[in-house]
Amino acid sequence: MPSPPGAPYRLLVEQEGEFRLGADRKWMPFTAEQWSAVHEVGFCWHARVRMAPLVTVVVEDAFEAGQGRLDAKVWGVLPMAHGRGPSFDRGEAQRYLAELPWNPLAVLRNRELHFGEGEGGSVRVWFQEPQTYVDLRPDADGDVMSAYTTTREIESGKTAPWEGFCADYTNFEGIRMPRRAEVSWVLPEGRFTYYRGTITSCRWVDQD
Repeated sequence: MPSPPGAPYRLLVEQEGEFRLGADRKWMPFTAEQWSAVHEVGFCWHARVRMAPLVTVVVEDAFEAGQGRLDAKVWGVLPMAHGRGPSFDRGEAQRYLAELPWNPLAVLRNRELHFGEGEGGSVRVWFQEPQTYVDLRPDADGDVMSAYTTTREIESGKTAPWEGFCADYTNFEGIRMPRRAEVSWVLPEGRFTYYRGTITSCRWVDQD
């Protein structure tokens, strides 16, 4: 996929997968599209999650204009969840950082990103201040296989290790990116995986 002629621009990916709200909860299928900015930290994940045969929840998880947000509405109308505040700002920014394998041009062109040496041979990338970071772990070929941080809040005032894994690298119209990913919290009682997703397509879109 060649670079688009103008800037700024965004990369739009389409996804399908499954999501769950707790370790003892059932997996729920979803379809989603997500735009990610190349020249600044920003994204919006717009998903439709089927919670039951006649119940669909529309979810938006985003970092826009320097702020994070989460909104979930049954049938896109009835409020179910709503999140704002400093913890969402950091958490959503960290999601953007962890998903750089799905937005590789941002590594070269996003001047809001800072890079350094992470633990265990990883590359640390952070936004604004060092605590808003993830460690990206490449394999021998340079493909990022995981993203990890210890500073993302799982609930108010409480952090826990958070980790994403990438797999099945594929060329989508000239962009090499992982086709599959899963995301987990690493809790004292064990790993809680809550997202499993597959990229089905990607394309450039104008930022406006």
